[in-house]
Amino acid sequence: MTTWLKRKCLVGLIVLFVMPAWAQVFDLSADFSLAKNPNGAWEYGFSATNSLASDQFQLDQKSVMIGPIGFWHPTQGDVPGPGYYPYIAYNSTTDTQVGSKGWAISAGEIAMEASNSGQYSLVRFVAPRAGNYSVNVKFIGIHYGLSTTDVHVLKNGSTVFDADIDGYGGDPAFHKVEGSSSRAEYSGQMPLKANDRLTFAVGYGKNKTNFGDTTGLSVRIVLLNETKSAK
Repeated sequence: MTTWLKRKCLVGLIVLFVMPAWAQVFDLSADFSLAKNPNGAWEYGFSATNSLASDQFQLDQKSVMIGPIGFWHPTQGDVPGPGYYPYIAYNSTTDTQVGSKGWAISAGEIAMEASNSGQYSLVRFVAPRAGNYSVNVKFIGIHYGLSTTDVHVLKNGSTVFDADIDGYGGDPAFHKVEGSSSRAEYSGQMPLKANDRLTFAVGYGKNKTNFGDTTGLSVRIVLLNETKSAK
């Protein structure tokens, strides 16, 4: 058995023994759908303006396949223009795929890009029940032009995590890893009430343009134990 495989098996065993048998897992990649929005606990959308206020969230309406990559768009997804940005993309294949304008999206990865007017690309998780949740989030610059974006995790509109992406941190077989901050990660535990919302956002960054900004996202949320909602 190779060292890599031994490590993978060990990690799997650790997760198996540490995680309660009944724990419910919500994985953005594994759960992703191009057929439904909302999709279970997940919602795919964008901000109506350049604000992250909760009331600005809008559901994407149009899904399309462009080659092996699927997309959610506000209203249309044929060619860039009104209703195309912000978008959310998904690679359902088992290999890294290349987006048309020079970005590499890994197997099972989600990719996001804001609009050039500052609207955010948003993924939202709606807690199905009250409980204590673990939340693990990773943002990765995946554009060859070096993504320059602002990324966020919010709980019911309040900031939990903010960072800036500046660089490429994706599959090194397609472009060298470079930049001052090609990745940003958040990990923590938090109590959520039923219907509380966690929002994962990608904006157009400090340079205020979405050119070359495609940013990868992975999210894994685990309901560790249920609690009674406060009345």
